[in-house]
Amino acid sequence: YSLAFSALIASAAPALPQSFPEWIVADGRLAAGYTDRVPGADAFLVGDTTLRFAPAFAGRFGAELGVYGRADALDTPHETYGTLTFDIAGGGRISAGVPRPAYDSFAVSALEIWFPSLAIDRTGATRSAATQGAMFGNWLPFGVSFSNQTNALRYAVSVLDASNVGRTVASIGAATEIGDWQLSGAVEIAWGGSTEISGKVQAIGNFGPVTGGLGYYAPGAAGGSDLAEVFAGLTPWDRLTLSAVVQVPLDGTEATGGIAARYGITDSVAISAGVASDAGSGAVFNAFLDWRF
Repeated sequence: YSLAFSALIASAAPALPQSFPEWIVADGRLAAGYTDRVPGADAFLVGDTTLRFAPAFAGRFGAELGVYGRADALDTPHETYGTLTFDIAGGGRISAGVPRPAYDSFAVSALEIWFPSLAIDRTGATRSAATQGAMFGNWLPFGVSFSNQTNALRYAVSVLDASNVGRTVASIGAATEIGDWQLSGAVEIAWGGSTEISGKVQAIGNFGPVTGGLGYYAPGAAGGSDLAEVFAGLTPWDRLTLSAVVQVPLDGTEATGGIAARYGITDSVAISAGVASDAGSGAVFNAFLDWRF
């Protein structure tokens, strides 16, 4: 399983999408770098990627393979996705198998952008209970999802059942743009033994060289405290962005936050480096090469 994860995440290297045939599409992000946060796990590879296969002879049918997670010398917390898809006439896609939870596609934490290795350990606070369970609790979720986009509105719904642990997770999310603002949010309910609800919202404003936003996460289905996230970025020169992000748990525990600088080598490849304080710990260093495709 871990070897399959590493192979899939490596297969989506940034140079490859350009050489794929037209019926194979790569989408997502890979980050390879170094952090001194956990001794013995300095080098890391983080991926949030999807490969879509849609040969012409298959018509509206297709298939997708994806991964979200981290690989380092000590561990490989991750979830792998695999679905058969069907595109509905007029828009919309149904996916069946092991789809990404709808909850994960909206109000994505800014910590994932600038401190991807650290953000993996915050999965339970900002992503689906199904994702948290698969990465850290041996869940085996199967189910269906539906996603669509109409004009400025993007939305998705999903239902995943992890019968090996007796839990079912359903979620719905949406995002839209209003002027200079991007608004997104999602709600999730998990049941089986007990019933819990998660919710999150995020607003991002783009004003010339300045981008900033606020997110609120209530991870009832995955456990943990509610938290608020504040983030901002400044692009003083072409290709250089200076950023800051702070996550504040509302249960009174220590905040997590950091500052980072990112330089875009190309439109899809960048170098990022920063310093963070992990829930009151001493300063930790983080540097990585970032590919987005």
